[in-house]
Parts: sequence; C-alpha cells; structure tokens
Amino acid sequence: MINVYKYEATNEDDCYEKCIEELDVYRSEIIIESEELEDSYKMTVVKKEDIINFIKEYVKTIGSKMNLDIKLEVRESDDIFSVTMVSNNNPILIGKDGRTINSLQLLMRQSLQNQTGMAIKVNLDASNYKAKKVKKFEFEIKNIVREVQKTKIDVSLDNMNSYERRIVHNVLTKFKNISTTSEGEEPNRHIVIRYVEDEEE
Repeated sequence: MINVYKYEATNEDDCYEKCIEELDVYRSEIIIESEELEDSYKMTVVKKEDIINFIKEYVKTIGSKMNLDIKLEVRESDDIFSVTMVSNNNPILIGKDGRTINSLQLLMRQSLQNQTGMAIKVNLDASNYKAKKVKKFEFEIKNIVREVQKTKIDVSLDNMNSYERRIVHNVLTKFKNISTTSEGEEPNRHIVIRYVEDEEE
C-alpha cells in the first residue's frame, strides 16, 4: 500500500512548503505531480521510499507465484526506478525474447498507477538481459552508421518503438556527418539515417 498525500494552497511555494513540513522530507525523497487551477495550486505527493517498498513486495509476490527465488536491487535516479533482479531460474523470469520480463514491467507500472494515480517510471531487468540487449543493439546501429559514412547512401531502419528510436538517436549524436529523421506513423514508425556533407565556410 502506497500512501498518497494531497495538498492545496493559493500558490506553488505555499503548497510545497506545506508538503515538506508535514512529511518531513527533502525534495529528492518524493515524487510530485502538480496542477495549477484558476485560484489555487494542487499537489499530489508520494514518497520514493514507499514506492521502493511496494516494488520489493510486488517482486516477492511474483517470485512466490512463479516458484522463483528472486533477489533484487532497486535504484532511483531522476524519478525513474531501475530494478535489477537475479533468480534461481533467469530464463523463466526473462521469457522468450524478453516477453515475461516486459509483461512483468507493464503489470508493475499499472499496479503503481492504480495505487498512486501517477505514471511512475519503472524499468525491470533480470540478470542484465535488457542491458546486454541494448549494448548489442547499439553495436549494430554503430556498424550501420559507419557504412552510411563510407558509402554516403541513406539507410532506412526497421520499424521501432519510441524507446528503441531514442536509443538510436542517442547513439548517432556521437557521429559526424550524420542526420536522422523519424518517418511513418505508429506502429510503423522508423528512422532514416542520412549522410550530410560538411557545410563549406
């Protein structure tokens, strides 16, 4: 159970002061969702500590239902909770092509939203499966970019979700003479990698 605290005041500063004073917390220890109304300011607040405890209990329950002994570590940065799990049967926890771990992540996010009314960002990983997958994905993209730099021929990548497209854009910022555009409509949105000549001074 996650406690949700609600505050209302005439302005943001008063609302924030009321929250900090009552909960006796630092700003870094809470997640805030605020709403500015015509004549008042509303704030919904949850403690990060409560979210971490909820995640741990949730994983413990999942583990018992799947007959898995799961050990986990929860880290939080910029209001994003990263959960690293290790179990006595990681292939079962991960599932084919990561389907089980992705489903568990979706269910956990939904449960947190039901509890708090907020879209809490949680990333689940088991035995660094996703981290390794991202590394491999980045390696493949870098090879494609080097090919574009060499041949100067545009390449259209396969359709990707927004998370994958973000990874591609982040990787490509490190390369010169390369530009990218996202084309198409969801779920058929893809990235086109183009060679760009240096502008003459």
